[in-house]
Amino acid sequence: MTDGSRLVMKVGPQPGQTFLLDQESLTLGRDPSSEIVINDPQVSRQHARIKCQGNLTVIEDVGSTNGTFVNGMRLTDPHTLADGDEISLGDAVTLTHHAGGIATTEPLGGRPTVTQAPSSYVPQSEPPPLYSPAPPSAEPQVEEAQSKTWLWVGCVCLVLLVVVACAGVFVLDYLSLLPAFFYEPLRWLGLI
Repeated sequence: MTDGSRLVMKVGPQPGQTFLLDQESLTLGRDPSSEIVINDPQVSRQHARIKCQGNLTVIEDVGSTNGTFVNGMRLTDPHTLADGDEISLGDAVTLTHHAGGIATTEPLGGRPTVTQAPSSYVPQSEPPPLYSPAPPSAEPQVEEAQSKTWLWVGCVCLVLLVVVACAGVFVLDYLSLLPAFFYEPLRWLGLI
């Protein structure tokens, strides 16, 4: 268990509500049997799980519909929380994690080095996340490239149509100067 670790609801049904992380394993969800019950339709019955071991606090999504995010990045694997991390359950509930101490992000089986943070402590760098962000969608770029391609194709077709029309006028003018046997088949076909 962590000393003084807690979650504070920043956005949701009860902003300012505080949840103490005083058990080894806590579930977050809409289900009344969850240790941390959050009554919001965006929150799944069993949304996320928080495990506390020593001064490490680890959160993982447990197959929620709308996803669990830490600092805007969707969780795909368990993630060790740092002081000040923002946890979002879907897009309707945001919780801020407040830790009693700062812990390293070694695996749960390892022995982390823990130091108490002075009140004015500012971490020098954040540990690397244990989740991977979703790659940015290439769909808008593809649509834009396709629309530009069709614009160019349309312009080329229009130019070709004008050239063919002009050539047709010149050919008809030229045919009137030729003997009849050159253009008589065109007349039979109804083209002139």
